[in-house]
Amino acid sequence: MMEIRSFGPADLDSILAIAAASPEAAAWRRDAYETMLHSPHHGACRLAELSGCVVGFICFRVVADEAEVLNLAVLPPARRQGVASRLLGEALRETAQQGARRVFLEVRDTNQPAMLFYARHGFRVASRRRGYYSDPVADALVLVRDLAGA
Repeated sequence: MMEIRSFGPADLDSILAIAAASPEAAAWRRDAYETMLHSPHHGACRLAELSGCVVGFICFRVVADEAEVLNLAVLPPARRQGVASRLLGEALRETAQQGARRVFLEVRDTNQPAMLFYARHGFRVASRRRGYYSDPVADALVLVRDLAGA
């Protein structure tokens, strides 16, 4: 059974391991996660656990009536089991409860699986940011979803 929960200091190594195994996710340093942990106004992270093991995470923030998904990653062996969908659903629910009316995120324009995933969850392309990503250089597609009924 999958559990979605907040993260704490003891979870940092798990999050970093998941991020390292997910090159398509945003490459953050440990201090970025520590900032979110100790300064909730910077955002929040939720974890997915299967059988007591952390297998995925999502980080997001709300500013005024808009939210942003900052990072989402699932360990490769745990993919295609609904983990990312559960994490995203929890983030959408929480951001709506905090007053967000729309959610934004960026995704590499070359990341077809992510674009399909987000489209299945009601996101649409709002704009393009040329050269947004490095290593390798790629454009970002800005996706948006309205939260009515999230």
